Amino acid sequence: MMQRISTDPDPTMKNLFSSLITLIAMLAVAPAFARHGEAPWSIGNAAKAGFSVPLASLPEIDAAALRDLDDAKLQQVGVMHDKRLAIAAGNTVSFNPLSSGQWQVLADGGSLWRLRVRVPGATDLHLGFESGSLPADASLWVIGADDYYEGPYDAADAMPLWIPMVPGDSAMVEIRLPAGSAIETALPSLTHVGAGYRDLFNPISKNGNPNGSGACNVNVVCPLGQPYSDEQRAVAYYEFRVVGDNSTYLCTATLLNDVPGDRKNYVLTAAHCVSTQSEATSMRVYWNYQSTDCAITRGWSFAQNQTGATLRATRADADFTLVELNQTPDPGWNLFHAGWDADGIAPSASIGLHHPSGDVAKVDNSPTAPRSTYNCIGTGSFGTDSHWMTGPYDQGTTEGGSSGSGLFIPSSDSSGHGRRLIGVLSGGNAACSLAQPTQPDNGTDCYGKFSAAWNSPSPSSRLRDWLDPQSSGTKSVAGIDNNPPTTAPLDSVLATRIAADRQAVPLRAVGRGPAGHTAPYNPLQRTN
Repeated sequence: MMQRISTDPDPTMKNLFSSLITLIAMLAVAPAFARHGEAPWSIGNAAKAGFSVPLASLPEIDAAALRDLDDAKLQQVGVMHDKRLAIAAGNTVSFNPLSSGQWQVLADGGSLWRLRVRVPGATDLHLGFESGSLPADASLWVIGADDYYEGPYDAADAMPLWIPMVPGDSAMVEIRLPAGSAIETALPSLTHVGAGYRDLFNPISKNGNPNGSGACNVNVVCPLGQPYSDEQRAVAYYEFRVVGDNSTYLCTATLLNDVPGDRKNYVLTAAHCVSTQSEATSMRVYWNYQSTDCAITRGWSFAQNQTGATLRATRADADFTLVELNQTPDPGWNLFHAGWDADGIAPSASIGLHHPSGDVAKVDNSPTAPRSTYNCIGTGSFGTDSHWMTGPYDQGTTEGGSSGSGLFIPSSDSSGHGRRLIGVLSGGNAACSLAQPTQPDNGTDCYGKFSAAWNSPSPSSRLRDWLDPQSSGTKSVAGIDNNPPTTAPLDSVLATRIAADRQAVPLRAVGRGPAGHTAPYNPLQRTN
């Protein structure tokens, strides 16, 4: 039932309350969210006092049981399988500001709508708004545990809008309208609540227990990954919703260069991860999700994220999908557009860069030349030359969540084409050894060949039209840095969020409260 009340603070206290709320919000949360702008109204202590926000409680989940069920499929010894990772169970809901939640009239004449949703047992929540729109000057936020928030989103963010995950088993949705806006407007409706069960915000899980990747995996900042410091900046961790089972999955993707070098926002992944526009729309992409240390996983952050993409090309047999991001990434994230090679010539060895089991970016090495093979996960028509077979590995491995990641020519390869992408992970049976967990086992993987994806009967099923739009015939390009902030126009949707954080830098420098933490900062790793 929708409620409507008035906050109606004493007018003489208006400025004091406003200043207090702003100061608390800036000190408490700004440094945790490197791309986020103005804090939501609900974070201020004054906002929390005396107002009971309606709660929508959804069915409880057993996170450990769901993990065990999924992991049993991924850990069958010797069985070839795809390596996407299920991370959240879906709930279809219908919460509309006209019929659910609570409206409040703010002191400035604006209106505030709030609703809490809770899934007992969930470790994180994944929210989707698939209908409605935000009017001009309206804003939307989602707030999770410890005041971790995503937003504000505004009229420039078209629906459907899928929000990057927030920690905890409950979340507050907040929509704020300026004075004079009609509440009867078709505002965004919350239609999906994904109940996460991988505890992805837990720093303990990043070290191999219980939900991090296996002990044989190698952080990209270790010596094995150092020659690929540029390519690491092209690796994306992303989540997406599959309509068929309403679940949220995790895969890996790579930001690509093209022949003109014009820095289009093209991202390559696997078709068994994303193959429809609905799935591409639901993509929430995270950049630079890495450890700052080789031996100990620490310093990671989910802060550099964006949402939504447009499907450009996909094909099941070669198991590739190319999407174009709906927004230009912030130049301050210092991303890299990876190079690629479509010649189809096997290098002497191969390197993989990926996100296994929802963990920070990892690197693996296959010391022998990749061999031509069939699609080992059985998607699309059977062909004997659509994939590269890699492994056994001598360092690192792949796991659930690694699907869609890139296979690269080693930096030292005699072809002169080192560090260029030649494949996209479909799956396999490689894993850390059961007998020696810090070592990879004797399993192998298969990667869809970039060369097989290059040509096909139509632009919607091949890469060359998108990556070589002038049909120059070029089949190999080097990587390129993203434009620096002085020359690349910043997407308007991100501009206000980024500007607010940059204004918060002086607060971090003086070390007051949580703002004293150095970035990247995780809200569940507080020490003060």
